[in-house]
Amino acid sequence: MNEEAPGGGGITGGQVGERRIAGQEDRSPGTEPSGRRLERLAMTVRDTDMQVLWLATVTYHLGLGMQQVVLGWVVLALTHSEAMVGAVFAVRSAPNLVVGFAAGTHTDRCDRRSLMRLAAYGMAGVSMVVAWLAYTEQLTVWHLLLGTGALGMWQALEMTARQAYVVDTLGVHRAVQGIALVSLAQRCGGVLGALVAGVTLAWWGAAMAFVLMATCYSTGACVLYALRRQGVAAPTGREPIGQNLLTYLRALRSNQDVRTLMFSTAAAELLGFSHQVLLPILAKEVLQVGAGGLGVLTAFRFLGGVLGVSALTGLSVMHRRGRLLLAVLALFGAGQMLLAYAPTFWFAAACVIFINIMAAATDVLHQTLLQFSVANEQRGRAMGSWIIGTGIGPVGHLEVGSLASLTSAHLALLVNGLALMMLTLGMAVCIPRLWRL
Repeated sequence: MNEEAPGGGGITGGQVGERRIAGQEDRSPGTEPSGRRLERLAMTVRDTDMQVLWLATVTYHLGLGMQQVVLGWVVLALTHSEAMVGAVFAVRSAPNLVVGFAAGTHTDRCDRRSLMRLAAYGMAGVSMVVAWLAYTEQLTVWHLLLGTGALGMWQALEMTARQAYVVDTLGVHRAVQGIALVSLAQRCGGVLGALVAGVTLAWWGAAMAFVLMATCYSTGACVLYALRRQGVAAPTGREPIGQNLLTYLRALRSNQDVRTLMFSTAAAELLGFSHQVLLPILAKEVLQVGAGGLGVLTAFRFLGGVLGVSALTGLSVMHRRGRLLLAVLALFGAGQMLLAYAPTFWFAAACVIFINIMAAATDVLHQTLLQFSVANEQRGRAMGSWIIGTGIGPVGHLEVGSLASLTSAHLALLVNGLALMMLTLGMAVCIPRLWRL
C-alpha cells in the first residue's frame, strides 16, 4: 500500500521525494523468504474478490481468444491479402493510443468494477452486430474493420480498469502475484477460446463464432456483479476530469521511470507482439492446416502465455526486474527468428509457445513496474500509460503484414525478431535506468 510522508507532494520518477511511490519499499536490499512468498500467494488465491475476478477474466477471455482467431481468418477469407490481416489487427490496436489517456483518467475517477462491466457489454453488442451481418451475408471488410476498431476501444478501457482493480484489491505488496494470476486467467481463457473458434469456424461459420464471442463477453460482465468492494487500495479522492488529465501529463513529464517503460512497451509491441498477425498466414498458406490448425496455433500462443505467467506468479519481491525485462525482450526476438525457419507444424507450435512465454512475461513485468512507479492515486493512469505504449501496435501490424505481402512470412519474422534483439541491446546500453528498475 502506498505510504505518504507528511505534507504530500508530487511523484518524481524513481527518486525519493515527499511522497513515496508505490512499490518503493520493494527496491530495498535483501531477499524475501520463500515461505513468505508462498504465504502471500495463498492469501491472494483465497481472496474472494480475486476469485470472482479470475472467473470473470477467464470467461471474458474466452471471447478474446475466439476474436484472435476469427478476425484473422475472416479477413483473410474476404480479401486473400496478408496486408489486410495486418490492417485489421492494426485497427484493433489503434484505439489504445487515444483511449489510453481517457481510460487512465476515467479509471482513476470512477468505480473500476462498473467500467469493466460497461466495456464487456460494449464488446458483446459489437460482436452481435457483426454476427448479424455475417449471418445475412452482408459482412464486408469495411464492416469488419469498423467493428474491430470498436472492439479495440472497449478492450482498452476494460484492460486499464481490470489491472488497476487488481492492485486496489490486493495492495502493492501482492501486486506482482495478483497481476500474474489475472494474466494467467487471460491465457487460460484464450487457450479454450482459440480452440472453440477453430472448431466453430470449421463447422458452423463466422456468424456463430461472433455469437459465441458475444455470449462470453456478456457472461463475464454478469460475473463481475459478484465483486463486493472497491478494494483496500482504491483511491478515495475524485479529481475533476480536466484536473485529472493535467495531473497525469505533469506526472508523465516528471516521471522518467514511466517514460522509460512506455518506450520499452512500445518496442515490444512494435517488433514482438505483431507476430500474431502472421499466424493466420502461416496456418493457411505456409503450413496449410486450415481454420482448425489456426485455432490450435492460437491456443498454443495462449498456452505459452499461461506458462510465462505461471513462472512469475510465485514472485512477490524480486529485485532488478528491469534486468529480467531486458533478457526477456531479447529472447522474445530470438523466438521469432526460430519460428521463421520452422520446418513443420509442431516445430512451429513449439516456437509459438516459447515466443509467448516471453510475451506474457514482458506484459506482466511492464504492468507491474508501471504500478510500482507511481503514487497510489495515479495507478489507473499508470495502466493508461501502458495502453498508450501498446498504441504503437498498429504500426507493427501494418509493417509485418506489408512485409509478408511483399516478401514472405518467414522473412517478416526474421526481420522483426532480429530488430527486437538489436533494439533491446540498444536500450540496455543507452538507457541504463532500465538496469536499476
